[in-house]
Amino acid sequence: MIYAFMRRFTEDTAQRRDQSMEQRIEIERLEEAANLFGSFDENIRLIESEFHVVVTNREGELRIAGEPEDTMLADKAVHALLTLAGKGENIGEQTVRYVIGLARAGQADKAAALT
Repeated sequence: MIYAFMRRFTEDTAQRRDQSMEQRIEIERLEEAANLFGSFDENIRLIESEFHVVVTNREGELRIAGEPEDTMLADKAVHALLTLAGKGENIGEQTVRYVIGLARAGQADKAAALT
């Protein structure tokens, strides 16, 4: 019984890993990344939980990993938020939630009009 569970768990994990994808976003300015991540990384955690992805910051680049559709939506939201951060907009929870909604509606490009 335990063997069957472990085998199925291992197969499911391998299958999910095969179906995942990663997007990379280069961060030009550290201030924009700090604004995007928010206090205690609250903004990034919100993006991770809403899109079921993992976001890491390594060597001046953000890496977004997860299921393909979720990763693409998170990528669009992060790009929109970085655009706002580049314009000097303070990124808070309300802005992140709004941009997440825009990304899901296919309208992430409208986030630039927030400033």
